[in-house]
Amino acid sequence: MGNTILTGRSNAIAPIISAEDARTHITEEEYRRIRQAFQRFKNGCIDYDEFCYHVLGGAQIPEDKRRLLFSFFSHGAETISFDNLLSSLVGLCRVEEVQSRFIEEYHEFASWGLSPPKLTIPLNDSYISFYEVMSYVTHLSVKEVIELEKVFATISDRAVCKLNVEKWKQALGGCFPDTYAERLFAVFDENRDCQIDFRELVCTLSALCRGPHPGRISQLARIWDVDCDKLLSDEELSNMYADLGVPVEHQTVTKSANGKAALVDFGIWAQENERYIAKYYSMALQIGHICLGLRPESKKMELQVVNEFESRASELPLSEWNIVASGWHSEYRTLLEAERTPNPIDNSGIKGTREDSWTSRLLQVACISAESARLKPDLLPMDYIRVPVPLWRAWLRWHGCALTVDSQFTRKYLDGEFFEDNKPSLELYPLEILFLGHDRKKSHDGTETTPRSLTPWACAQVSRSMTVDELLALCKTELRLGDGDARLWQVVKENEEGNVLLDDGNQNLHQLYTALGKTKKVNKMKLLLEVRERGTGVWPEELRASLSGKQITAASTLSSSNAQLSGRPGAVGLVNYGNFCYRNAGIQCLARVSPLTQYLLEDEHLDELKKANTKRRDVETTIEYAKLLREMWAAKKKNIAPNDFNDAIRMNSDMFECSEQHDCQEFVAFLLDQLHTSMYEANKTLHPPPPAIDPKKEEENHEIEETDEEKAERSWTEYEKQNESLVTQLFTGQLRSRLVCRTCQSSSSVFEPFTSLSLPIGFEDVDLYQVIVVHRDGRIPRRYGFRLSRDSKIGHLREVVAASSGISMSHITIQCMSSKGTLMSRSPNHRSSNLRDELPLSSFPSGARLYALELPESTGEDEWRVAMHRKLQYNHEPHILGSTAGFIVSRFGLPLIVGLDEHVTGKKLYEDVMYQMHRFMEHSVNSFSSRAHDPCEDDASGFPFTLCLVDQNYEWCGQCPALRFCRGCPIRPDDNKVFIPANSPIAVDWFPIALYLRYNHSEEQACEDDPSVAETWSRHFAPSSLEHCIEKFSCPETLDAAIQCDRCEKKTTRDKVMTIWKLPKYLIIHLKRFEFLREQGRMGKCKRTVNFPLKHFDPAPFVDKPDGNTYECIALANHYGQLSCGHFIAYAKSNEDKWLLLNDCSVREVSEEEVDKQGAYLLFYERKDVK
Repeated sequence: MGNTILTGRSNAIAPIISAEDARTHITEEEYRRIRQAFQRFKNGCIDYDEFCYHVLGGAQIPEDKRRLLFSFFSHGAETISFDNLLSSLVGLCRVEEVQSRFIEEYHEFASWGLSPPKLTIPLNDSYISFYEVMSYVTHLSVKEVIELEKVFATISDRAVCKLNVEKWKQALGGCFPDTYAERLFAVFDENRDCQIDFRELVCTLSALCRGPHPGRISQLARIWDVDCDKLLSDEELSNMYADLGVPVEHQTVTKSANGKAALVDFGIWAQENERYIAKYYSMALQIGHICLGLRPESKKMELQVVNEFESRASELPLSEWNIVASGWHSEYRTLLEAERTPNPIDNSGIKGTREDSWTSRLLQVACISAESARLKPDLLPMDYIRVPVPLWRAWLRWHGCALTVDSQFTRKYLDGEFFEDNKPSLELYPLEILFLGHDRKKSHDGTETTPRSLTPWACAQVSRSMTVDELLALCKTELRLGDGDARLWQVVKENEEGNVLLDDGNQNLHQLYTALGKTKKVNKMKLLLEVRERGTGVWPEELRASLSGKQITAASTLSSSNAQLSGRPGAVGLVNYGNFCYRNAGIQCLARVSPLTQYLLEDEHLDELKKANTKRRDVETTIEYAKLLREMWAAKKKNIAPNDFNDAIRMNSDMFECSEQHDCQEFVAFLLDQLHTSMYEANKTLHPPPPAIDPKKEEENHEIEETDEEKAERSWTEYEKQNESLVTQLFTGQLRSRLVCRTCQSSSSVFEPFTSLSLPIGFEDVDLYQVIVVHRDGRIPRRYGFRLSRDSKIGHLREVVAASSGISMSHITIQCMSSKGTLMSRSPNHRSSNLRDELPLSSFPSGARLYALELPESTGEDEWRVAMHRKLQYNHEPHILGSTAGFIVSRFGLPLIVGLDEHVTGKKLYEDVMYQMHRFMEHSVNSFSSRAHDPCEDDASGFPFTLCLVDQNYEWCGQCPALRFCRGCPIRPDDNKVFIPANSPIAVDWFPIALYLRYNHSEEQACEDDPSVAETWSRHFAPSSLEHCIEKFSCPETLDAAIQCDRCEKKTTRDKVMTIWKLPKYLIIHLKRFEFLREQGRMGKCKRTVNFPLKHFDPAPFVDKPDGNTYECIALANHYGQLSCGHFIAYAKSNEDKWLLLNDCSVREVSEEEVDKQGAYLLFYERKDVK
């Protein structure tokens, strides 16, 4: 055995046996598993953290015990070698002498004496893999099931690991009739949930493509079995005869099942009349083998399936084809006919070279498209064949490829507009695009003083039919640009002004390439991929234009529809060389106010400002704004860089001196204030105001009681005298602020001017909650929707759920499950399984699911438990070091409530769980499966699961000490009374075979939506309206402090009511999308759409003194993204009454329907006076 090394508590005990001796105590299978597990550690050893997670399985044992065990395994070293791991594991788990010595030295582990933790359990005894189960119940081998799973992963929806209708159609590649494809999907969709899971796929493929031939043919009858009863009625038989074109004399299917035809009846008939069913059966084989991934069982079968598929698909109008060398294809058929294994796909005969390509070693840039290979130039039709994409993928799976790279040639079939001869054809030679990027190196001080150079970034081979938006999306995805601002430019050396901005996302690459005037054989183009700087918000190309003084050319302005914009006053873009999109959008909107713009364009008014005082900040800002307007209205350039104006803003404003993102509304307010101040001061200098009224006389006038109309008129007159300017005349309106006594309803009014009306749009103090109510009778759960105050608590939620579901509030418990399947833990000092009523709903984690579970009748506070479904990687026995991460616990499914009355037995608990699960338990064997009954599937001989007592996380035992490594003490399903300790949940541990074959996950996830779900969702996220926003603006607000009321002769509570008294000529409406969220401690953005009219807006219902005029929208500023990293653009009307989209330097004409209202932030309305 080896000698014992005596040590004290300060040192580690050395194993009594060596690694060689340890091997004699375990089997070769166990040794292989331990060796395989150890090889997964990268450094060839195990450190302390890895030991706790992988060897101890993450068990929550005390830190000092973990350290002690690690010291024992490592012999006091910092890491554990394989020999030390093996000898320590085997010694502790298999050798009594080592166990005794260890327990004698460390009394804390005395509980190991009678039953120490297991080592690793032989695979066949502890766990049956899913592949083995599926092989056991079908005609497929384990290897075939594994291969099918790999294919299934590529064609299914990865989010749910299922094949929906859309993914099914993609897998079939459009190679089969739509009606047939839909019906065959229904055949695979055994449980009729409109999705095919992997179990359904494997079982149906086995039935259709393997096993006895009569059985395969019989399954085709299910194509016409609409009611899924596995019988064909007269109507279903009639449809079948019509689809197959069977003459009356051969319509002889026997009806052996009470006047209906069984599947076997159809099978017998089909064998006698095979010519009618041959096409449908052939297509089923083609789909199963070529599209869904089942390898043909013989070379003869492969040749038959491929020939029939090619023959039928060759003339299909598919949009994509794969190009394959004719030489390999001929050889492939020859070898299959000779019953020999085909060689890997070899396209070397049609493959071109990389010389002069963007992927050459000279450039060394990555290709971001799926393919980068070139075909040989001037290929002849005899050199290649075209095959559908599903067949190409099948060949790759079956035979591989001789070329490790550049072996795939997927080509699109395009309309004639993309070719010189105007004939539809395959695009054999796609466009090769080189993406350039800006050099990211900055100067030492971080400033930008010179334009950045362009360097190769990436390349792609894409179709001419791809649009600019699609190409940009490809770049963002493959280059991991995220949601950051990026755009494309066409690199054109011949353009004096430089590159062309591709601002029309619907333009395709063929149009761009044709504009270059190159021959089709070149097939190469350079594009610049420009990324906006995150920190400064700078567009490098706009910075280049600003520094060089050159124009920026947008592709949209070169089109015939937008070419006429050139030369139009005001239809000029503004270069954004900093984080100035908020300024550009504000300027473009404000410039549409014709009286103000016209005023600043006239020399005499500008001269008046200069005469007044040119040294004041407001005057300098006004002069630079006027210069900018003159340059925009001169329309000599397509876009201009407002350098002088931005410098003036930086010098004259503390708020906007930096290049950070700011609020467009704040900038417009600042600019209007600057314009107003300069005009007012100039007017006051040139035209001194009349002498001020004697304050004493004015005070006497105020003592006379006035009506609100008189107050408003006096307040407005005084304001005009003190703020006389064009800005006041155009933009200033009047609000009435009333304080209303809540006792006697008396009120007092104050009138205030405004230039921008800020309206609330949607930050309601409510949250949306959806609760799934689970009844104990196993019926389909029902989901309810509620809009509750953000300070609501569990008790209120239980109350509204009880009112909606009809379940007594005393028989409802609320349970919160995280996105990872973990139930929200209760307070450690609270012994009940129920969440406390005083717990706030805001404490629930984001993305959590809420369940309202019905409790058993006549149960008290502690007479029920929450049970969760659990899957252990290895059942029955705990172990140390699972070679396949065996200690991982998976929780799934709906939580259940188990009643615990004083006489409850183990058998009653099991029966209660089975009763609640009967809806999603498979009780019958599939007719097309070859499997036999397994004992775990028969209720008469047992249950398909074990109930275990666990801890609050449903991972470890709730009773045993942590050092026992117990996953849960099982409850016996007998007639003996059971004792369930307080605060001890129950886990439903499933046997592997039963879980795979009997547990219907689709049925378990089924849920009916109550009408309240749609109603509350609509109310919570439905678009608002401008009228609703104005109504919210005028809602009474109760003041906290009491105010003295003259009528009541005491302090009373007052309501403050803001209403619109008078509107200006030009109304600026600010939709308050940003508010501070106190609960989250941050600024939040409300993305709710606000519907508003572009024409004929009548504000009369919301104005105290309406004048009968309507308003028309002349401009709006939109915001996208968040406050700190968003982007502003503008829509504005031109002088010709046409809408323009002004996105920094880009300007293009759009229709009224194209004006995006969803992101509206600032609205500029012009009053249309009634004549």
